[in-house]
Amino acid sequence: MWRELFDPEGEFNAARFVWLSDWSPWLILGVILLAVGVLALGWLNTAGLGRRRRQILLALRLGTVAVLAVLFLQPGVRLENLSRIRNHVVMLIDASRSMALPGVGGGSRLDAVKAFMAKHQATWDAWSRDHQIDLLAVDDRARPVADVAQIEATGDVTRLLSGLEDVGTRFKPDDLAAVLVVSDGADNGALGDSVSADGEMGANVVQAAKRLKAPVHTLFTGPDEPPRDVAVAEVKYDDFAFVRNVVSIEAKITVSGYDDVILPVTLRRGETILGTRSLRVEPGQGEYDFEFEFVPDKTGKAVFTLEVATAPGEEITVNNRQQFVIRIIRDKIRVLQVVGRPSWDERFLRKLLKNNPNVDLISFFILRTGTNLMLTPTSEMSLIPFPTRELFETQLGSFDLIIFQNFTYRGYHMRQYLPFIRDFVANGGGFVMVGGDLSFASGGYAGTPIAEFLPVTLPGGGKLIHTDEFKANLTDAGRSHPITALSLVPEDNEALWDQMPPLEGANNVLGLRDDATVLLAHPSRQAGGDPFPVAAIREFGEGRVLAVTTDTTWQWAFQSTAEGGDNRHYYKFWGNTIRWLIKDPALNAVRVEADRDRYPLGAEASLVTRVVDQNFSPAADVDVTVVVERTAKAEDGRLITEEVHRHEGVTSAFGEVVVQFKPAADGAYTVKATAALSGGAAEDADVFVVAADPVELRRTEARRETLKALAAAGGGQALDLDDDPADLARVEPRVIKVNRRRDVPLWSNAWWLLLGVILPSLEWFYRRRWGLM
Repeated sequence: MWRELFDPEGEFNAARFVWLSDWSPWLILGVILLAVGVLALGWLNTAGLGRRRRQILLALRLGTVAVLAVLFLQPGVRLENLSRIRNHVVMLIDASRSMALPGVGGGSRLDAVKAFMAKHQATWDAWSRDHQIDLLAVDDRARPVADVAQIEATGDVTRLLSGLEDVGTRFKPDDLAAVLVVSDGADNGALGDSVSADGEMGANVVQAAKRLKAPVHTLFTGPDEPPRDVAVAEVKYDDFAFVRNVVSIEAKITVSGYDDVILPVTLRRGETILGTRSLRVEPGQGEYDFEFEFVPDKTGKAVFTLEVATAPGEEITVNNRQQFVIRIIRDKIRVLQVVGRPSWDERFLRKLLKNNPNVDLISFFILRTGTNLMLTPTSEMSLIPFPTRELFETQLGSFDLIIFQNFTYRGYHMRQYLPFIRDFVANGGGFVMVGGDLSFASGGYAGTPIAEFLPVTLPGGGKLIHTDEFKANLTDAGRSHPITALSLVPEDNEALWDQMPPLEGANNVLGLRDDATVLLAHPSRQAGGDPFPVAAIREFGEGRVLAVTTDTTWQWAFQSTAEGGDNRHYYKFWGNTIRWLIKDPALNAVRVEADRDRYPLGAEASLVTRVVDQNFSPAADVDVTVVVERTAKAEDGRLITEEVHRHEGVTSAFGEVVVQFKPAADGAYTVKATAALSGGAAEDADVFVVAADPVELRRTEARRETLKALAAAGGGQALDLDDDPADLARVEPRVIKVNRRRDVPLWSNAWWLLLGVILPSLEWFYRRRWGLM
């Protein structure tokens, strides 16, 4: 009706009644209440008149209010020319290496996908009238492709959940019509791990699918029968071990397509065989666990290879071995941990030390002192008496590191042993004091031999504890020091520290020793005119000391895990601390490190050489030579070493030389860096491996149940290659685009103004005539 009246030329395809005024809702509400009040007053004022006269006056007043409302609200007709915008159908196609494995029809799994897409081209053309079809290839992340023919199965992992999250980032939920996930289901990320035994999908995946607000369909591309394959699925090992101590390597071997075969599984260091086990395949069993133990006889980083022999007729051999790097350092670190009372901080640190097989931990927990008033008999409370003389006189020299954690020496007749601890540090031992109400000045250490080697100076009285919450800031020294190196990349390291959870409370200190260094500082508090130290270090004689003035570093592990992260940064910090305190040879003036211990073939290695001075500050303008060598087998079986890259450079202001190197072949690589320092040449070496054995091919069987569970979680359908996708549910386009618009005001008319004068005038006339004011 509106278009017939106001758009005779047919320029617009939609019309609707609107209010053209831009008054605020509160003002409109106030005017409505005022109009109601005016009508109510008119009703009360005419109570003495007859019915007919009363109705006339009320009708005139109602008409006046209506005319004024029209002029106030400004009604009009909005004419619009509208068009619908196509929403998106996203096809998320697996581009990982498992898609290159044998599929149905004799070709690869990706070949089957391309054939499926070509077969149903008419369906895609029909969909294109209402939807825009977007192709995304996914391995670890999703990336757009112009055509399915451009997709290659080269990805080292399958992370379908990451792909769905990328879809949610790339498209608004209201812009999506449907998502079609095309894969063999061999997901080795969060999606594959979240599928339960009964086929239920984890809550995180369900939430990710529902956030898209569009049906998530799946297309299974893999064969139901697994390929004939034997793979090294997983190898568990510690990043570093100790010379002349037993090292344990655990391996998981997966087998598919075989029922009765015996294969040797071998562990090598270089070409030296460390152990061999027999893999006996039993019908119906797909996983086998192995454990190797050996005793390394020399220090340094070494390349190890765990390999299972090729089975008869095996279709995939690239996953039959894994190479990895272990750093072999000196004997077990003997640590003495003395704790004033049990706490969360003690619990986390003790767990860290106890779980490290390379640490020989002796822990003492003081549950009570001899002065505590207890009603419980001593025989029921004390396991052993605190062996002060044995620990701090007889056995003190056998320890590498002493940790005083919220511990006071008072009450244990220990004052006579404090000089022995000072001498222990001066002679090369490591010492850590961790905060708490029984530590630092609160533990009575001011003026004692312990205070002589601490990095901080202690107050003799006053306020000894601060209880505020704060976030530790990385200092300039902390940015380059090995203790606070959570990442080898400075920018990443600073970002990681910015993300660390806050701490609570700290022991008060007066300031720093002249030769001490602050690594972590309070963001606002001062001590001696400098930022308040949270973590400070000092070299005393031949030994090293760390002072941590808070007892809440456990928050770095607990709170990070609670927020969906993990505790690796907490472990990294304390692991770095232990290595620095015991003077790990790896922490020398020149350090060269590859950014990874193991690279897939074709990846670029980043080799970083860092040169520091005696205070661990970056040494700039130092000449550095970096040489990369590769060790491989010749045709006659001999090991040959060849130089494959050489770089000569000068350290930057950050004391670094960075070399980007792309290995051309697999094998074991050694990178050597030599720096010309004032005290003479210093060098360091690192090793890494390059191997074409990605995570993606450790488990090669297709998993239909993963895709079925994903489709159920996303409210979609699970298809096979033989199914027709034409009837898949899709959300119809809802987004409207306004091409042209015109407003026709209905209130801007002389008749409304005339009524606005006549109606109140008539009401006034009749009110006077009938005796009303």
